Amino acid sequence: MSTSLLEQLRRYGEDFEAAQTEIPLDRLKDPPVAIPTISRRRGLAVAVAAAVALLVLIGGAFLFGGPFGGDEQPPVVTKPEQTPLPAFIPAPGLDSWQQVGADLMYPVVGLFDMTQAGPWLVAVGFDPGGDMRQDGVILASRDGRYWIRFAENDPALTTGTVLIYGIVQGGPGLVAVGMSCEDAGFPCETGPHPTVWTSVDATSWTRTPHDPDLYGELGSMEDIVATDDGIVAVGVIEAQAAGEGTSTSAVWLSVDGLEWSRVWDGVPGTYLLGVAARPDGVIVGVGGATDQSGATVGAAWVSTGPDQWERVDQSSTAFTSPTGLDVVILDVAAGPAGFTAVGSEGSSLVAVWRSVDGRSWTRVDTADQPFGDTGTLASIAAVDSGWIAGGPDFSSGFGPATLWTSPDGLTWHRVSVLDSQYVSAVVATDAGTAAVAGARRADNDNHAAVWVGPTFDPNVPPPDPGSDSPIASASLEAGLSCEELASAGLSYARAVVYGMRHALPADLDPDADGIPCESAYPSAEVAEVFHDPEGPAVRIVSDLPNLRFTATGPAVEAGLMCPAGTTEFTHEPKPTRMDALFRWEDIYRCDDGSGSFTLGVDVFVDLGDRGYGIWDIASRPGTNQSLTGGGWTDTAVDVSDVSVGRIVVGTGGG
Repeated sequence: MSTSLLEQLRRYGEDFEAAQTEIPLDRLKDPPVAIPTISRRRGLAVAVAAAVALLVLIGGAFLFGGPFGGDEQPPVVTKPEQTPLPAFIPAPGLDSWQQVGADLMYPVVGLFDMTQAGPWLVAVGFDPGGDMRQDGVILASRDGRYWIRFAENDPALTTGTVLIYGIVQGGPGLVAVGMSCEDAGFPCETGPHPTVWTSVDATSWTRTPHDPDLYGELGSMEDIVATDDGIVAVGVIEAQAAGEGTSTSAVWLSVDGLEWSRVWDGVPGTYLLGVAARPDGVIVGVGGATDQSGATVGAAWVSTGPDQWERVDQSSTAFTSPTGLDVVILDVAAGPAGFTAVGSEGSSLVAVWRSVDGRSWTRVDTADQPFGDTGTLASIAAVDSGWIAGGPDFSSGFGPATLWTSPDGLTWHRVSVLDSQYVSAVVATDAGTAAVAGARRADNDNHAAVWVGPTFDPNVPPPDPGSDSPIASASLEAGLSCEELASAGLSYARAVVYGMRHALPADLDPDADGIPCESAYPSAEVAEVFHDPEGPAVRIVSDLPNLRFTATGPAVEAGLMCPAGTTEFTHEPKPTRMDALFRWEDIYRCDDGSGSFTLGVDVFVDLGDRGYGIWDIASRPGTNQSLTGGGWTDTAVDVSDVSVGRIVVGTGGG
């Protein structure tokens, strides 16, 4: 057992003791070994021992075989075995969306995929590693709340560069795909190539040796799915010669996860990013292609067998942009009503496609739906009663990480806003809940993150968490005047937010006094947002050298904001609107233990002593809080004085 795993067990034990909650034995279904009754004891040493016992108990499926596999040397079979598996059972108390496992995941840069494997959630990603090259990361949880990292020092995951993009239950237990290189150069001297990893129990992994004839010289496997005919992986092979259109989509097949064959190659200029399969054997792959004009268009392929693939609807306008922007399909899911795919148009507009049979596709009209300024939908999952999707993705798109559900793939409802983060994978569990894997922005870098939520029904969505928030304002068309905003019934706070999202300051603030639309709204409403002494205003002053902040005003007196705490500066460089000059985003941690919040501002005018922007605050477990307003001043070189704002408490998880 490695030191790192011992440290994980120590943290796990501390969390277990702090929770002061028994884990019911009836949640530990069919343990692989006989376990005596556990009595609660206190003390760090006992907590670590309890964690080890729990790992044996609830982690026995990994350590001793179980749902993922069984024998250390599994027999090769002609088709994947179909055996009933225990269900995933969420931990008690997960009745609202919350981030979990943050301490364990903090060093990890990001997660690319997650799947349910029997009673476990398994996530894959990468971290910089000891040599500052990407190492593969395997994380798993039995209940969604407590997470364990496996095989941290396994050479199969740490030699050279390792990026794992997809994982599925199958073969000997678990099969993962991605790309890697074995050389010691940084970046890869020989270039990354498609790679497969397999494991019986997640504690140790086998990495396929590179075979250029099988995997290609360069490229990656992007996604994987288990079917009745075997395990199907899709991806792209890159030609050695540089130039346009050198990528080629590819499909690989394995009946056992161990022996692979490349069964199909597409035409140059195409690439596969996602794959999904229906129980009747229809498989759909999605991605992109370069058209005759050189633009990127969405692309879909359908297969009635793993080695029989056909690109469909090549001339359909559903896969193109009317304004010439690049279109890409990132993910696809198969459900009782067919297939739904998600992606992006120009990294600024979400895109959704529907197909009953996988051959004929239509693009869903999202113009009047609550997608706000999210630019990309990264992942989608199917449930019996509909769909759940999340975005933006890890590398493109604007807007906070957000989840939507739909009963039919056509009408979408925003159900949760997860703040300034990215989404890589959405998983619908057999318990009726959902989990999200991705990354959270902090310390000028991305860090792996997982969020878990309550049960959901796409036919009965909860209240929109962004109905009176900056996100909702973003769904309005651009170009409205202050008078039109007021006539439409928008509150003054939402009108201010609209101006920040959709208009240059001069459009709604012709006198350039930092207060937009003051002539179109009652003075009392304007004063309520800007410097109203009777309203829940807040003034936040940050002491930069000492990384401290103080907050004063009615919002503090009302208990909506803590009076003091520490500041962690992230200075996010990516604005959430393209015409913003820069994005300033920092984390404030309250001394009174009430939590932390992220304060960010898109700055549109920087006059040295005065700026103009919009602040967003997400604070306190169980609530969303938004600080809306404009104007800030630097009263001294080392002091940041955020002197205007009003906190508005909304609903949903924060």
